[in-house]
Amino acid sequence: MTDMSAEDRLAGLRDILAARGLDGWYAGREDMFQGEEVPAAEERLSFLSGFTGSAGFALVLKDSAALFSDGRYTLQMANQTDNDLWQSFTLPEAGLTGFLADHQLDGARIGVDPRLITVNGFDRLARQCSAAGATLVAETDNPIDALWSKSRPAQPVSRPYRMPDRVAGASMAEKLADLDERLAKAGCDALVISRADAVNWLVNIRGTDLANTPINLLFALYHRQNGLILLGDMAKLAPVMQGDLANEAAIVPLAQFGDLIDPRAGYADGAKVMFDPDSLPKQLHAPLEAAAIKLVAERCQVTAMKALKTAAELDGTRRAHVEDGAVMARFLCWLDGGGADGMQEHEIAAHLLAMRRESSRFIASSFETICGSGPNGAIVHYRALAGQDSVLITDSLLLLDSGAHYNDGTTDITRTVAIGTPTASMIHGFTAVLRAHIAVAEARFPQGTTGQQIDALARAPMWSLGLDYAHGTGHGVGHVMQVHEGPASISKRGTVPLQSGMLLSNEPGYYRAGEWGIRTENLIAVSDGDDDGFMRFETITLCPIDRRLVDVSMLLAAERDWLNGYHAQVLAVLSPELSGHPKALAWLEAACAPL
Repeated sequence: MTDMSAEDRLAGLRDILAARGLDGWYAGREDMFQGEEVPAAEERLSFLSGFTGSAGFALVLKDSAALFSDGRYTLQMANQTDNDLWQSFTLPEAGLTGFLADHQLDGARIGVDPRLITVNGFDRLARQCSAAGATLVAETDNPIDALWSKSRPAQPVSRPYRMPDRVAGASMAEKLADLDERLAKAGCDALVISRADAVNWLVNIRGTDLANTPINLLFALYHRQNGLILLGDMAKLAPVMQGDLANEAAIVPLAQFGDLIDPRAGYADGAKVMFDPDSLPKQLHAPLEAAAIKLVAERCQVTAMKALKTAAELDGTRRAHVEDGAVMARFLCWLDGGGADGMQEHEIAAHLLAMRRESSRFIASSFETICGSGPNGAIVHYRALAGQDSVLITDSLLLLDSGAHYNDGTTDITRTVAIGTPTASMIHGFTAVLRAHIAVAEARFPQGTTGQQIDALARAPMWSLGLDYAHGTGHGVGHVMQVHEGPASISKRGTVPLQSGMLLSNEPGYYRAGEWGIRTENLIAVSDGDDDGFMRFETITLCPIDRRLVDVSMLLAAERDWLNGYHAQVLAVLSPELSGHPKALAWLEAACAPL
């Protein structure tokens, strides 16, 4: 079955569903750990549909198949699926509720894998099915796995390791004390930690279970009296079980989770156990419901803790951006010198990765590089695949969104570069995006301001020109772990107040389908700012912004001054890093010249 066609996969799934008495199947992109990145062996949605985006879900019925994702992937869904087999819908404009209402589902049974859907996700899906006359059924095994048994990739080799306390800025004991205090204030006895990145951060470990997210896939259970239990593979985690981790934590197989929620383990009748319904799998919720305890549904406490970076984490992030900025300067010098002429997009991305790998402190890319030339740049989360990508297009734009994990920090940067001679419309769009970017970078705001409010500041300069973009302005960034992290974001849905120490992206964009795409992204840290109680952002990323694409007449004087000041800083910081690269240094000096 290694060469099954898209049609055969759908037909095979429908045959299995019919044998089980099911009328449909819900397939999310997530694995059990609900992270944005999943191992290749868990990419069920991609196997079934061909869609490789980082977010989305599908519903397969007897006579139709629907794929849903957000505005980043509108073009990608259509390009990667067989349109004779699949209907593609962009969220939130078109949702599952409307699709279900358009089909005759009275009495239908829709199956779902309870390992791969959260508590809230299951409840929401069950309500949607019920409103359409259908019933949601939790199946004990996943029918897609039966189809995928022969061609399924192997799980990655796991190599867990400890992160030094000096890099983390706080020891495991200090973090557990903070967590214990939070639970005490909430009146809770225990906490189920169902976000793998949160567990890794809490105990200062990292790993290789994912290609671009250096964490170990595991859960944890913390009891204020009995301490911390890691729920995972004992043999795999044994290398890091030393020192404070060995003294203050135990490892128990995940299969024994239900046995831990027991009066003999300190969970007497009425014990209050906190869990995150947006990340806990439905399957793990069942033993909690069956126990004689009180459940408290709250956002992950550890996620909120780790979003506030320590001074050491921010210092490490700044160091990583100096190193990465020097790599980007060398790369852009090579690009401007014609080094990529005639190359395919995936070859250009590979060249940048090879340059990053020259650093002894490099760990991995923080995500698969987005390298989109011309029309492919308009696909927001485009991925260049050999044999399916484009050669570098002249007299157009190249959008390059990339990043890396270094020993002490994570980077995420997007630059849009002119290849050849840009058109007036390209320059106009680029300058509008630059103004939106500067509006965020220069923002001053009172405590309690949310990302939602900052998002409006970014869009205002573009709205005034009749322009907009269908993605958020910024996301939280982890410290040598997930490049996208919660709970805060700069977006229309960003309701979490921004606090000092948060690290976010600033990445407005503009896209013309079939022509080109523009995005300018730096990472920014929230700081306390002035004594008047107002906060501000510190721009962390260091890399020139293409001056050839800037229409100075569109900029306010303060915006021009910001760009000149930013370029002066980039030049001052990166010049020493390029002392052994005279050609790149000369390029940097020209790229950072004042407007």
